[in-house]
Amino acid sequence: MKRMSMKRIAALLASAALVLTTMVGCTQSPPSESGTGANTAPISDAPEQTNSPTGGGTISVWAEPSCYAWVQEMAAKWEEETGNHVELTEMPMVDGDYKHALDGPAGLGPDLMAGPHNDVGDKSTQGMYAPIKLSDEALSCIVPAAVDACTFEDNLYLVPLYMRTNLLIYNKDLVPTPPDTWDELLAVINDPKFDNNGDGSLGFLCNLGDFYNSAGFIWAGGGYMYGNNNTDPSEIGLNNEGAVEGATRVKELFGLMPKGMGDRTTANDLMLGLFTEGKVGMMVRGTDVIPSLVEANINYGLARMPKLPNGNVIANYSGFTGMAMSGFAHEPELATEFLNFIVQDQFAASFAEKTGLIPCNQKYLDDNSSSNETIKAFNEQISYSVPMVKIIEGNQTWDPMHAAMGSLATGADPKEALDTAVKQIEDNIASLHAGQ
Repeated sequence: MKRMSMKRIAALLASAALVLTTMVGCTQSPPSESGTGANTAPISDAPEQTNSPTGGGTISVWAEPSCYAWVQEMAAKWEEETGNHVELTEMPMVDGDYKHALDGPAGLGPDLMAGPHNDVGDKSTQGMYAPIKLSDEALSCIVPAAVDACTFEDNLYLVPLYMRTNLLIYNKDLVPTPPDTWDELLAVINDPKFDNNGDGSLGFLCNLGDFYNSAGFIWAGGGYMYGNNNTDPSEIGLNNEGAVEGATRVKELFGLMPKGMGDRTTANDLMLGLFTEGKVGMMVRGTDVIPSLVEANINYGLARMPKLPNGNVIANYSGFTGMAMSGFAHEPELATEFLNFIVQDQFAASFAEKTGLIPCNQKYLDDNSSSNETIKAFNEQISYSVPMVKIIEGNQTWDPMHAAMGSLATGADPKEALDTAVKQIEDNIASLHAGQ
C-alpha cells in the first residue's frame, strides 16, 4: 500500500471538518447540491487494488434508503450468479458523506456509496471518489446525458441510477392540452376562470423565487452559469443578455401569479395545496408530488416545459444520483463488476417498480414513452435540461441567485438584480479560494 502524504492527511481532515460544516449550515441549497472540501489530494494516493473478480470475494455497499430494497435484490442475484458477497448497509447520503470522510482514510469505509452527480468534481479532486471503468455494454444501457453529468475530466466517477427534473404538471379537467409555446402559456394564465379574486392567476404556479426552479428560464434565454460547459468559474454567464431575457420572463410570471408565490420558503406548500384542491391549471414540480395528486384524485398530466419566445424549451435543472467508487475501496475490481451487473437493461423495470424513481436506463425510457405519460414527459424534458454544476464553485451561486429571483417578485430590474448576484458570486468564489 502506498504511504499517505502529510498533504493528503491534512486534506482529508479538512474534508471531514467541511462535511460537518456543510451539514450544519447549507440549508439554502437543494439537498443534492451539497459539496465538501477543497482541491487537494490526487486520486493516485488511494489504496492499490488487491483482488480480482474471481468469486468468493466481498464488497461493502452503502445504499440510500430509497434504493435499499432494490440494491438488496440485485445483491442477491449477483451473489447467486458469481459466488461473491455484498455486505449491504442502509445509509442516507448526507450521513454517508460524513462517515466516508472519516471512515474511508481509516480503512473502514465502503467500496461503493450513494452520491449525487454534482459532487463528482469536488470528491474526485480530493481523492474521495475513484474513477470507474464500466464496460462498453454497461455504458450503452445508461442515458447519455446521465453519463456526461457523472463524468469529470474524462473519467466516470458515479454510475447513475436515477434522475430528477421538474416537469409541467397540469390538471386535465382545467387544461386539456398543455401549452407548447410562451403565447399558449399566457393564454392559459389569462383565462378568466383562473382569476384568483384579483390576487393573480391560478393558471400557472411555480416557485420562481427558488433558483432551482427559475434557472430553466435563464438557460433557455441564453444565460449559463460558468464557462467551458460549467467548468470555468472565472467566466460567469448569469448576467449576460440571454440571462436578462430569461429573468425578464420570470418577472413577467411573478406579476401574473398570486402574491404569495413570491416567498420561496412557503410557495411549494401553497402551490401543492391549491393544486390538490383542484384550483390550479398548471404547476412546475418534480415527480415526487405524484402520490399527493393520486391521493387527491386529481386528473393530472405531465409534459415538458413550454418554449420561450426565442423558441428554446425552458431547460430545467436535472440531477442524477447513483453509486460512486470510494477512493479507499478495498475491492475496486469486484465493485466494478457489481456495477456492470446492476445497470443491465433487464433490471430497469424492477428499479422503477421498487423505488418509484425514474431509472437512468435508455431502453426503459424508450420502451415506456409511448404507454407511460410520466416517462414520455421525462424523456422529452431531460434532453433539454441542464445538469447541476459538478464543481464546488457551483455552491457559491445559490444564495445570490435566490435573492436575485426573489427581488423580481417585488419589481426589481432584471439586469440590476443579476449584476448584483454576479458580484456576490465573484466575491464568494474569491473567499472560497482565499489562501489556497
